[in-house]
Amino acid sequence: MKPIAAADPDQVRETLRSLAVEHRVTLSALSRMLRRPSGYLSRFARGAGPLRLAINEQQLLAQYFRVDPRLFGEREDWE
Repeated sequence: MKPIAAADPDQVRETLRSLAVEHRVTLSALSRMLRRPSGYLSRFARGAGPLRLAINEQQLLAQYFRVDPRLFGEREDWE
């Protein structure tokens, strides 16, 4: 099986929105889980926030949803 490549920002936003709907969790609740203001991930999902999520945020979301962190854009060379 071929490894998942790091996702681009548009793919990350779509993945985040889809997983939130699938798991019936709000972006506001996820933002609070990341210890960010409640609108943080909503802004990110609209493309109005940061270009990409911080590595630790990607990892926390991946753990919460039980998916590969690369779906949220994780790349070793970003650090």
